[in-house]
Amino acid sequence: MQRKPVVRKLLTTAGWLCLAACGSTNGDLFDGEVAPPEVETSALEPPVVQPVLEPPAIVVVETGPSPSEITNGGLPLTGEMMVTPPLPATPPAEPMQPAGPRIVSVSPADGARGVTNDIDIVITFNVPMERGPTEAAYQSEAVPSSGVSFSWNDDSTVLTITPDAPLDYPTGTDPSDVESRPISFFLSASAQDQAGKHLSAPAEFSFALLRQINVSLSAQQNRDLTGSYRSNDTYGQGDCARNQDTVCVGDNGGNGGIQYKGFMSFDISSLPTSMAQLSLARLNFQITERSGNPFNGLGDLFLDHAAFEVIGLDAFQADPLATMGAIADSGNTGAVLQADVRAALMTDVGSRSRSQFRLEFEESTNQNGNADTVISAWDTQRIDVSYLIP
Repeated sequence: MQRKPVVRKLLTTAGWLCLAACGSTNGDLFDGEVAPPEVETSALEPPVVQPVLEPPAIVVVETGPSPSEITNGGLPLTGEMMVTPPLPATPPAEPMQPAGPRIVSVSPADGARGVTNDIDIVITFNVPMERGPTEAAYQSEAVPSSGVSFSWNDDSTVLTITPDAPLDYPTGTDPSDVESRPISFFLSASAQDQAGKHLSAPAEFSFALLRQINVSLSAQQNRDLTGSYRSNDTYGQGDCARNQDTVCVGDNGGNGGIQYKGFMSFDISSLPTSMAQLSLARLNFQITERSGNPFNGLGDLFLDHAAFEVIGLDAFQADPLATMGAIADSGNTGAVLQADVRAALMTDVGSRSRSQFRLEFEESTNQNGNADTVISAWDTQRIDVSYLIP
């Protein structure tokens, strides 16, 4: 039997390919067109998707095995190898330069208020300074270098600037009208330490002085508060009578001798309790009339710090708050007698509305038959006060 020619067909079924010689083991061959077997779509296996390999990554190393030994996922790498060069070594740090001079502290402190006028300016540095250039660097309009002296500690780290005279306080009679302006001083950058290094920048500081308030307190012209009283429990006679405006001290020269004591009261309610210092409190009164020779006959004139509600026998006999001592051993008509009463005012301010005083001679009477009396008019009696406030 003649064999039929072999027909090679490209059979395509659901995405797979086959090239084959079709035949059978019993010698039967397909004739003509051979149709692919019918296959149900639902019975097909899902197509096999071959994985797509990513391009091999390039491994960058600084040092290591040769490129032929480097693999990615077990695959040898091909091509040129990229190697990162080593980083340059960090250059050594430059040695730190020594720090320049700086000001550690100043006195008075910068911005200080209520400074006394006898203050020294003290500047402290962190390192020893070159004295000449540092002194030359000092500047101040209110305290110029021409009016100060400079001194140093042994280490040349503390500069003391001493004014040649006390500074002037801002003054006035009404605190609300007296302004304390800052006193500024400078140290320029030309100040230098002993290593030749200068201040990094100019330094400026300021402080404010206390304010000085000057007032005059007149005696209270009230016969119960300013006047005289006698040891016989009477107010007085003649120029010392109750209807007069005088203060009398001495004796009347009559039989048995009758002693006069004088009294003065001053309203101090205007003085602030916040006074930093009471620099002056001076009692003044004038001898407007004199009889006899009281200083020769009765001795020194004494002043007491007193407290009384009204002039009378109780005020005459009461123990004083303080004995202030003799204030005069002589005095003619027209003389002004004075006494320092700061201690009395400091005691009274804040606790009483007035300061009061009592005058008497060393001897109560000499019984010589003559009146020995010092008389002072109200309008000559006052206390001059100067006090300091911030």
